[in-house]
Amino acid sequence: MKNDKSKILTTLLLVIQSCSYAVAAGTADEAAIRNAYSLYVQKKFVPAADAFEVLVRTSTPSSRLYYYAAAANKAAGRIQRAQQLCQYITTNFSSSQEAVHAQQLFQSAPTAVASASPVNGLPSHLKGKSIDELMETEEGRMALKTAMASVPASGARTSGVSKTTTSVSKTPRPRDAAFTAEIIAAEGANGIIPFIKRPDAGLECSMAAMALLPRGREILADMIRCPSSQDIYIVRFPNSSTDYQITPEKIESYHMKDKALWATLIHAAARENPAYNLEQGLSMMTGHAAEKIFANSISEPALALFIGDAIRNQHPIVCLSTDKVPKPELVEEFAGYTITGFDSASGMVTLRNPHAGNSRRFRLEEDPHRKKFDQMNDGYFKMHISLFPKYFKEVARSPI
Repeated sequence: MKNDKSKILTTLLLVIQSCSYAVAAGTADEAAIRNAYSLYVQKKFVPAADAFEVLVRTSTPSSRLYYYAAAANKAAGRIQRAQQLCQYITTNFSSSQEAVHAQQLFQSAPTAVASASPVNGLPSHLKGKSIDELMETEEGRMALKTAMASVPASGARTSGVSKTTTSVSKTPRPRDAAFTAEIIAAEGANGIIPFIKRPDAGLECSMAAMALLPRGREILADMIRCPSSQDIYIVRFPNSSTDYQITPEKIESYHMKDKALWATLIHAAARENPAYNLEQGLSMMTGHAAEKIFANSISEPALALFIGDAIRNQHPIVCLSTDKVPKPELVEEFAGYTITGFDSASGMVTLRNPHAGNSRRFRLEEDPHRKKFDQMNDGYFKMHISLFPKYFKEVARSPI
Protein backbone atom coordinates (compact mmCIF):
# COMPACT_ATOMS: atom_id res chain seq x y z
CA MET A 1 0.00 0.00 0.00
CA LYS A 2 2.90 2.36 0.72
CA ASN A 3 4.23 1.89 -2.82
CA ASP A 4 0.72 2.45 -4.20
CA LYS A 5 0.43 5.72 -2.27
CA SER A 6 3.82 6.86 -3.55
CA LYS A 7 2.70 6.02 -7.07
CA ILE A 8 -0.50 8.06 -6.72
CA LEU A 9 1.37 11.02 -5.19
CA THR A 10 3.74 11.13 -8.13
CA THR A 11 0.90 10.67 -10.58
CA LEU A 12 -0.90 13.67 -9.11
CA LEU A 13 2.25 15.75 -9.30
CA LEU A 14 2.54 14.80 -12.95
CA VAL A 15 -1.04 15.90 -13.52
CA ILE A 16 -0.36 19.30 -12.00
CA GLN A 17 2.84 19.78 -13.99
CA SER A 18 1.45 18.68 -17.36
CA CYS A 19 0.56 21.78 -19.33
CA SER A 20 -1.13 19.77 -22.08
CA TYR A 21 -3.50 17.85 -19.86
CA ALA A 22 -6.90 18.23 -21.53
CA VAL A 23 -10.05 16.51 -20.37
CA ALA A 24 -12.81 18.86 -21.49
CA ALA A 25 -13.47 21.27 -24.32
CA GLY A 26 -10.65 23.33 -22.85
CA THR A 27 -7.92 22.68 -20.32
CA ALA A 28 -8.89 20.75 -17.19
CA ASP A 29 -9.81 22.81 -14.15
CA GLU A 30 -6.42 23.28 -12.52
CA ALA A 31 -8.04 24.21 -9.22
CA ALA A 32 -9.90 20.90 -9.16
CA ILE A 33 -6.72 18.99 -9.91
CA ARG A 34 -4.83 20.81 -7.18
CA ASN A 35 -7.69 20.10 -4.80
CA ALA A 36 -7.43 16.38 -5.52
CA TYR A 37 -3.69 16.52 -4.93
CA SER A 38 -4.11 18.51 -1.71
CA LEU A 39 -6.54 15.94 -0.35
CA TYR A 40 -4.09 13.16 -1.05
CA VAL A 41 -1.21 14.99 0.66
CA GLN A 42 -3.47 15.30 3.72
CA LYS A 43 -3.90 11.50 3.54
CA LYS A 44 -7.60 11.90 2.77
CA PHE A 45 -7.47 9.19 0.15
CA VAL A 46 -11.21 8.64 -0.29
CA PRO A 47 -12.01 12.37 -0.81
CA ALA A 48 -9.04 12.56 -3.19
CA ALA A 49 -10.52 9.78 -5.28
CA ASP A 50 -13.92 11.51 -5.07
CA ALA A 51 -12.34 14.66 -6.48
CA PHE A 52 -11.07 12.75 -9.50
CA GLU A 53 -14.50 11.16 -9.90
CA VAL A 54 -15.98 14.65 -10.22
CA LEU A 55 -13.55 15.36 -13.05
CA VAL A 56 -14.50 12.06 -14.68
CA ARG A 57 -18.21 12.91 -14.55
CA THR A 58 -17.88 16.50 -15.78
CA SER A 59 -15.16 16.18 -18.41
CA THR A 60 -14.80 14.68 -21.84
CA PRO A 61 -13.47 11.10 -21.52
CA SER A 62 -9.68 10.98 -21.61
CA SER A 63 -7.44 7.94 -21.26
CA ARG A 64 -5.07 9.82 -18.98
CA LEU A 65 -7.80 11.22 -16.70
CA TYR A 66 -9.43 7.81 -16.38
CA TYR A 67 -6.09 6.19 -15.58
CA TYR A 68 -5.39 8.73 -12.82
CA ALA A 69 -8.89 8.19 -11.44
CA ALA A 70 -8.34 4.43 -11.49
CA ALA A 71 -5.03 4.72 -9.67
CA ALA A 72 -6.52 7.06 -7.06
CA ASN A 73 -9.46 4.76 -6.49
CA LYS A 74 -7.14 1.81 -6.05
CA ALA A 75 -5.19 3.71 -3.38
CA ALA A 76 -8.47 4.54 -1.66
CA GLY A 77 -9.43 0.88 -1.52
CA ARG A 78 -12.07 1.06 -4.24
CA ILE A 79 -10.72 -1.90 -6.11
CA GLN A 80 -13.75 -2.72 -8.25
CA ARG A 81 -14.24 0.91 -9.27
CA ALA A 82 -10.57 1.09 -10.23
CA GLN A 83 -10.94 -2.10 -12.27
CA GLN A 84 -14.03 -0.68 -13.94
CA LEU A 85 -12.13 2.44 -15.00
CA CYS A 86 -9.22 0.34 -16.24
CA GLN A 87 -11.62 -1.76 -18.30
CA TYR A 88 -13.07 1.42 -19.81
CA ILE A 89 -9.57 2.54 -20.82
CA THR A 90 -8.60 -0.77 -22.42
CA THR A 91 -11.93 -0.91 -24.30
CA ASN A 92 -12.24 2.69 -25.50
CA PHE A 93 -8.59 3.79 -25.65
CA SER A 94 -7.00 0.48 -26.63
CA SER A 95 -4.13 2.08 -28.57
CA SER A 96 -3.12 4.52 -25.83
CA GLN A 97 -0.16 4.19 -23.46
CA GLU A 98 -2.62 4.37 -20.58
CA ALA A 99 -4.27 1.16 -21.82
CA VAL A 100 -0.98 -0.65 -21.27
CA HIS A 101 -0.55 0.91 -17.84
CA ALA A 102 -4.15 0.08 -16.93
CA GLN A 103 -3.51 -3.58 -17.67
CA GLN A 104 -0.37 -3.46 -15.54
CA LEU A 105 -2.25 -1.82 -12.68
CA PHE A 106 -4.36 -4.97 -12.36
CA GLN A 107 -2.34 -7.73 -13.95
CA SER A 108 -4.57 -10.44 -12.54
CA ALA A 109 -7.83 -8.50 -12.87
CA PRO A 110 -10.81 -9.99 -14.76
CA THR A 111 -10.99 -9.18 -18.45
CA ALA A 112 -14.19 -7.24 -17.95
CA VAL A 113 -15.74 -5.36 -15.07
CA ALA A 114 -19.38 -4.54 -15.73
CA SER A 115 -20.70 -1.15 -14.74
CA ALA A 116 -23.67 -2.71 -13.05
CA SER A 117 -21.81 -5.55 -11.33
CA PRO A 118 -22.95 -6.00 -7.72
CA VAL A 119 -20.68 -5.50 -4.75
CA ASN A 120 -20.58 -8.08 -1.97
CA GLY A 121 -20.53 -7.20 1.72
CA LEU A 122 -23.06 -4.34 1.52
CA PRO A 123 -26.08 -3.69 3.78
CA SER A 124 -29.21 -5.47 2.51
CA HIS A 125 -30.94 -2.27 1.33
CA LEU A 126 -27.92 -1.39 -0.84
CA LYS A 127 -27.38 -4.80 -2.40
CA GLY A 128 -28.03 -4.97 -6.11
CA LYS A 129 -26.91 -1.40 -6.75
CA SER A 130 -24.11 -0.80 -9.21
CA ILE A 131 -20.87 0.90 -8.23
CA ASP A 132 -21.93 4.04 -10.07
CA GLU A 133 -25.20 4.13 -8.12
CA LEU A 134 -23.39 3.63 -4.82
CA MET A 135 -21.03 6.47 -5.66
CA GLU A 136 -23.94 8.91 -5.94
CA THR A 137 -24.63 9.03 -2.17
CA GLU A 138 -22.49 9.46 0.92
CA GLU A 139 -24.04 6.33 2.45
CA GLY A 140 -23.21 4.35 -0.67
CA ARG A 141 -19.64 5.60 -0.78
CA MET A 142 -19.05 4.77 2.87
CA ALA A 143 -20.61 1.32 2.49
CA LEU A 144 -18.51 0.67 -0.58
CA LYS A 145 -15.37 1.75 1.25
CA THR A 146 -16.17 -0.63 4.12
CA ALA A 147 -16.89 -3.49 1.74
CA MET A 148 -13.72 -2.93 -0.25
CA ALA A 149 -11.60 -2.75 2.89
CA SER A 150 -12.57 -6.33 3.69
CA VAL A 151 -11.63 -7.64 0.25
CA PRO A 152 -7.98 -8.37 -0.59
CA ALA A 153 -6.69 -6.57 -3.65
CA SER A 154 -6.96 -9.08 -6.46
CA GLY A 155 -4.77 -6.89 -8.61
CA ALA A 156 -1.69 -6.92 -6.40
CA ARG A 157 1.42 -6.88 -8.52
CA THR A 158 3.20 -10.18 -8.83
CA SER A 159 6.92 -10.49 -8.89
CA GLY A 160 8.73 -11.70 -11.97
CA VAL A 161 10.82 -10.42 -14.82
CA SER A 162 9.18 -8.82 -17.84
CA LYS A 163 9.84 -10.69 -21.07
CA THR A 164 11.05 -7.43 -22.62
CA THR A 165 13.77 -6.81 -20.06
CA THR A 166 17.30 -8.12 -19.96
CA SER A 167 18.08 -8.80 -16.29
CA VAL A 168 15.70 -6.78 -14.15
CA SER A 169 16.39 -7.07 -10.44
CA LYS A 170 13.21 -7.36 -8.42
CA THR A 171 14.69 -6.37 -5.09
CA PRO A 172 12.30 -4.56 -2.73
CA ARG A 173 11.88 -0.88 -3.57
CA PRO A 174 12.75 1.73 -0.93
CA ARG A 175 9.77 2.63 1.23
CA ASP A 176 10.09 6.28 0.24
CA ALA A 177 10.36 5.62 -3.51
CA ALA A 178 8.56 8.38 -5.40
CA PHE A 179 8.30 6.82 -8.86
CA THR A 180 7.84 3.48 -10.58
CA ALA A 181 8.90 2.30 -14.03
CA GLU A 182 5.25 2.56 -15.09
CA ILE A 183 5.13 6.23 -14.14
CA ILE A 184 8.35 6.89 -16.06
CA ALA A 185 6.81 5.14 -19.07
CA ALA A 186 3.69 7.33 -18.97
CA GLU A 187 5.60 10.25 -20.48
CA GLY A 188 8.73 8.35 -21.46
CA ALA A 189 11.40 10.22 -23.36
CA ASN A 190 8.85 12.90 -24.28
CA GLY A 191 8.79 13.96 -20.63
CA ILE A 192 12.30 15.36 -21.06
CA ILE A 193 12.70 18.94 -22.27
CA PRO A 194 16.22 19.90 -23.44
CA PHE A 195 17.40 23.29 -22.23
CA ILE A 196 18.86 25.39 -25.02
CA LYS A 197 21.00 27.54 -22.71
CA ARG A 198 22.41 24.41 -21.09
CA PRO A 199 22.43 21.88 -23.92
CA ASP A 200 23.92 19.01 -21.88
CA ALA A 201 23.92 16.96 -25.08
CA GLY A 202 25.53 14.01 -23.36
CA LEU A 203 22.94 14.09 -20.61
CA GLU A 204 19.57 14.48 -22.27
CA CYS A 205 20.14 11.98 -25.05
CA SER A 206 21.24 9.55 -22.32
CA MET A 207 18.18 10.32 -20.18
CA ALA A 208 16.04 9.57 -23.23
CA ALA A 209 17.95 6.36 -23.91
CA MET A 210 17.17 5.17 -20.38
CA ALA A 211 13.51 6.21 -20.58
CA LEU A 212 13.06 4.18 -23.76
CA LEU A 213 14.27 0.91 -22.19
CA PRO A 214 12.40 -1.22 -19.62
CA ARG A 215 15.44 -1.68 -17.40
CA GLY A 216 16.39 1.98 -17.92
CA ARG A 217 13.03 3.10 -16.56
CA GLU A 218 13.56 0.95 -13.47
CA ILE A 219 16.92 2.64 -12.88
CA LEU A 220 15.50 6.14 -13.36
CA ALA A 221 12.72 5.39 -10.88
CA ASP A 222 15.19 4.06 -8.32
CA MET A 223 17.21 7.29 -8.46
CA ILE A 224 14.50 9.39 -6.82
CA ARG A 225 13.15 9.25 -3.27
CA CYS A 226 10.72 11.46 -1.39
CA PRO A 227 11.24 10.88 2.35
CA SER A 228 8.84 13.67 3.35
CA SER A 229 5.57 15.22 2.21
CA GLN A 230 7.15 18.66 1.74
CA ASP A 231 7.97 18.30 -1.98
CA ILE A 232 11.62 17.70 -1.06
CA TYR A 233 13.19 14.96 -3.15
CA ILE A 234 16.48 13.10 -2.91
CA VAL A 235 18.23 12.12 -6.14
CA ARG A 236 21.09 9.63 -6.09
CA PHE A 237 22.65 8.52 -9.36
CA PRO A 238 23.35 4.78 -9.78
CA ASN A 239 26.42 3.43 -7.96
CA SER A 240 26.94 6.82 -6.31
CA SER A 241 27.04 7.66 -2.61
CA THR A 242 26.07 11.31 -3.09
CA ASP A 243 22.53 12.47 -2.36
CA TYR A 244 21.23 15.63 -4.05
CA GLN A 245 18.41 17.32 -2.17
CA ILE A 246 16.05 18.93 -4.66
CA THR A 247 13.56 21.50 -3.40
CA PRO A 248 11.00 23.59 -5.32
CA GLU A 249 13.21 26.64 -4.66
CA LYS A 250 16.20 24.91 -6.24
CA ILE A 251 14.22 23.93 -9.32
CA GLU A 252 13.00 27.50 -9.64
CA SER A 253 16.50 28.92 -9.33
CA TYR A 254 17.77 26.58 -12.05
CA HIS A 255 14.88 27.59 -14.35
CA MET A 256 14.20 23.95 -15.07
CA LYS A 257 10.78 22.51 -15.72
CA ASP A 258 10.40 19.41 -17.82
CA LYS A 259 7.07 18.00 -18.88
CA ALA A 260 7.62 15.13 -16.43
CA LEU A 261 8.47 15.77 -12.78
CA TRP A 262 10.99 12.92 -12.63
CA ALA A 263 12.92 14.50 -15.51
CA THR A 264 12.92 17.89 -13.77
CA LEU A 265 14.36 16.31 -10.62
CA ILE A 266 17.11 14.46 -12.50
CA HIS A 267 17.93 17.60 -14.47
CA ALA A 268 18.22 19.59 -11.25
CA ALA A 269 20.51 16.99 -9.66
CA ALA A 270 22.64 16.85 -12.80
CA ARG A 271 22.94 20.64 -12.63
CA GLU A 272 24.91 20.11 -9.41
CA ASN A 273 26.94 17.28 -10.93
CA PRO A 274 27.40 18.33 -14.57
CA ALA A 275 28.39 15.90 -17.30
CA TYR A 276 30.81 17.55 -19.68
CA ASN A 277 30.91 15.02 -22.50
CA LEU A 278 28.96 12.21 -24.10
CA GLU A 279 30.28 9.25 -22.13
CA GLN A 280 30.15 11.09 -18.79
CA GLY A 281 26.46 11.82 -19.24
CA LEU A 282 25.73 8.20 -20.10
CA SER A 283 27.86 6.87 -17.23
CA MET A 284 26.08 9.15 -14.76
CA MET A 285 22.72 7.73 -15.86
CA THR A 286 23.71 4.05 -15.80
CA GLY A 287 26.26 3.88 -12.99
CA HIS A 288 28.67 2.00 -15.27
CA ALA A 289 31.67 3.17 -17.27
CA ALA A 290 30.59 3.94 -20.82
CA GLU A 291 32.47 2.58 -23.81
CA LYS A 292 33.14 5.19 -26.49
CA ILE A 293 34.36 4.88 -30.06
CA PHE A 294 35.07 7.40 -32.82
CA ALA A 295 32.85 6.59 -35.77
CA ASN A 296 35.31 7.65 -38.46
CA SER A 297 38.22 5.68 -37.00
CA ILE A 298 36.77 2.18 -37.33
CA SER A 299 35.43 0.11 -40.21
CA GLU A 300 31.78 0.11 -41.19
CA PRO A 301 31.28 -3.54 -40.09
CA ALA A 302 32.87 -2.75 -36.70
CA LEU A 303 30.61 0.28 -36.28
CA ALA A 304 27.55 -1.80 -37.19
CA LEU A 305 28.60 -4.45 -34.67
CA PHE A 306 29.12 -1.86 -31.91
CA ILE A 307 25.66 -0.38 -32.48
CA GLY A 308 23.92 -3.69 -33.14
CA ASP A 309 25.20 -5.33 -29.95
CA ALA A 310 23.87 -2.48 -27.79
CA ILE A 311 20.45 -2.60 -29.46
CA ARG A 312 20.25 -6.39 -29.19
CA ASN A 313 21.18 -6.34 -25.49
CA GLN A 314 18.81 -3.42 -24.76
CA HIS A 315 21.67 -1.27 -23.52
CA PRO A 316 21.51 2.54 -23.88
CA ILE A 317 23.57 3.90 -26.76
CA VAL A 318 24.02 7.55 -27.76
CA CYS A 319 26.03 9.55 -30.26
CA LEU A 320 27.38 13.06 -30.81
CA SER A 321 27.27 14.85 -34.16
CA THR A 322 30.28 16.57 -35.68
CA ASP A 323 31.24 20.14 -34.80
CA LYS A 324 30.44 21.27 -38.33
CA VAL A 325 28.03 19.04 -40.18
CA PRO A 326 28.63 18.64 -43.92
CA LYS A 327 26.23 19.47 -46.72
CA PRO A 328 23.54 18.47 -47.14
CA GLU A 329 22.55 19.06 -43.53
CA LEU A 330 20.85 16.05 -42.00
CA VAL A 331 21.53 16.62 -38.29
CA GLU A 332 22.23 19.48 -35.89
CA GLU A 333 25.88 20.26 -35.28
CA PHE A 334 27.53 19.15 -32.03
CA ALA A 335 24.31 17.66 -30.66
CA GLY A 336 23.54 14.51 -28.73
CA TYR A 337 21.24 11.88 -30.22
CA THR A 338 19.82 8.62 -28.92
CA ILE A 339 20.26 5.51 -31.06
CA THR A 340 17.07 3.47 -30.79
CA GLY A 341 17.38 0.80 -33.47
CA PHE A 342 19.50 -0.85 -36.15
CA ASP A 343 18.40 -3.00 -39.08
CA SER A 344 21.37 -5.01 -40.28
CA ALA A 345 19.52 -6.07 -43.45
CA SER A 346 18.96 -2.52 -44.70
CA GLY A 347 21.89 -0.96 -42.85
CA MET A 348 19.61 1.73 -41.42
CA VAL A 349 20.29 3.19 -37.96
CA THR A 350 17.29 4.70 -36.16
CA LEU A 351 18.02 7.82 -34.10
CA ARG A 352 16.06 10.25 -31.97
CA ASN A 353 16.68 13.95 -31.39
CA PRO A 354 16.05 14.84 -27.70
CA HIS A 355 14.00 17.81 -28.91
CA ALA A 356 11.43 15.30 -30.23
CA GLY A 357 8.54 17.09 -31.96
CA ASN A 358 10.41 20.41 -31.83
CA SER A 359 13.30 19.04 -33.88
CA ARG A 360 14.24 20.44 -37.26
CA ARG A 361 13.26 18.21 -40.15
CA PHE A 362 15.74 17.29 -42.88
CA ARG A 363 15.60 15.66 -46.29
CA LEU A 364 18.16 14.04 -48.56
CA GLU A 365 17.11 15.28 -51.99
CA GLU A 366 19.25 12.77 -53.87
CA ASP A 367 17.51 9.88 -52.08
CA PRO A 368 13.82 10.03 -53.14
CA HIS A 369 13.21 6.41 -52.09
CA ARG A 370 14.63 7.10 -48.62
CA LYS A 371 17.08 4.22 -48.66
CA LYS A 372 19.85 6.38 -47.18
CA PHE A 373 17.94 8.87 -45.04
CA ASP A 374 14.35 8.80 -43.83
CA GLN A 375 12.96 11.67 -41.74
CA MET A 376 10.14 10.48 -39.47
CA ASN A 377 8.05 12.22 -36.81
CA ASP A 378 8.66 13.18 -33.19
CA GLY A 379 12.40 13.66 -33.68
CA TYR A 380 13.04 10.20 -35.12
CA PHE A 381 14.91 9.53 -38.35
CA LYS A 382 16.83 6.73 -40.05
CA MET A 383 20.31 7.06 -41.52
CA HIS A 384 22.30 4.47 -43.45
CA ILE A 385 25.37 3.16 -41.65
CA SER A 386 27.56 4.34 -44.55
CA LEU A 387 26.54 7.97 -43.89
CA PHE A 388 26.85 7.73 -40.13
CA PRO A 389 30.60 8.55 -39.77
CA LYS A 390 30.12 11.59 -41.98
CA TYR A 391 27.65 13.17 -39.54
CA PHE A 392 28.54 11.67 -36.16
CA LYS A 393 31.94 11.60 -34.53
CA GLU A 394 31.38 9.78 -31.22
CA VAL A 395 29.26 6.83 -30.15
CA ALA A 396 28.96 5.66 -26.54
CA ARG A 397 27.19 2.68 -25.00
CA SER A 398 26.88 1.33 -21.48
CA PRO A 399 25.61 -1.83 -19.82
CA ILE A 400 22.73 -1.59 -17.36
